Amino acid sequence: MYLPIPYKIKYDVDKFPFQKIVKRIFGVDNLYNLHKLEKYDTLSREKDQSTKWHKLYYDNFSDNFETTYIELVKELKKQLEYTELIYQKVPTFRVQLANGNVGVGEWHKDKNYNHGCTEVNFWLPLVDTIDVNSVWMETKEDLGDYKPFKVDYGEILVFNGANLLHGNKNNTSDMTRTSIDFRLVDPLKFIPNKSGSINTNTSFEVGGYFSKI
Repeated sequence: MYLPIPYKIKYDVDKFPFQKIVKRIFGVDNLYNLHKLEKYDTLSREKDQSTKWHKLYYDNFSDNFETTYIELVKELKKQLEYTELIYQKVPTFRVQLANGNVGVGEWHKDKNYNHGCTEVNFWLPLVDTIDVNSVWMETKEDLGDYKPFKVDYGEILVFNGANLLHGNKNNTSDMTRTSIDFRLVDPLKFIPNKSGSINTNTSFEVGGYFSKI
């Protein structure tokens, strides 16, 4: 998984209908309008996993989302030509509410939060994105050439989140963005770490934050 710069890949939304699954979990018809149903102050780093929508996603993950997610990981393993692959057990859910909010509470490199430098990030929006509600990122470490990466539903942004500074601008549009993101790692390059994730305190090891397939 060599990553010269962030790039996009496509997947089949009929085979992996993540948007439809999340709509069913949330009991809504339109993910763009979540801000009309629940309002939150601008999310901080400490609170960016604490909305009603996060709770619904994580509470329903194993029964409604996990099977389809694992099938996608298997598909990616095949495309990347790995016989084994280490993957994030539960993808992280993000919501960037319209009218000025953010999806992550601060700009960051994942390695500053105990993640290994060999992890590869896969960012999958559940809606089409525009500049103000997508991920902003530099293209090479410490280059500082920040730009938005417009990604549509059915596409995945692949990038080196451990080493590239990334985050959000305030979403000044009238469209809420929802997404999931997860990490894949070459087993030969995996760096386990007993230190836990900042939100769940789960160790970055196989059997903890990660699984192997």
